[in-house]
Amino acid sequence: MFVYNDDDLIIGTPRYEEYQRLFSEAGRLAFLENKRLGIPNAYVENNQVIREYPDGRKEVLGDAPPDIEYNGPLIIELPSA
Repeated sequence: MFVYNDDDLIIGTPRYEEYQRLFSEAGRLAFLENKRLGIPNAYVENNQVIREYPDGRKEVLGDAPPDIEYNGPLIIELPSA
């Protein structure tokens, strides 16, 4: 399990910008890997939840709330090796 909780990360600082760059690149690579493996991706665009299939088709799954409330650290369950 990976827990990300960096409470002292301040917006607008070089450290924040580097984290943003790393997370954006990780997301982009994950999107491409899913596409390569034939797995659909889901994301929010214009307050709509979109599922995009590897062949380029897009399906609107519903509306996303405009504001998301922070409820604690992001916890990512990783599969056992």
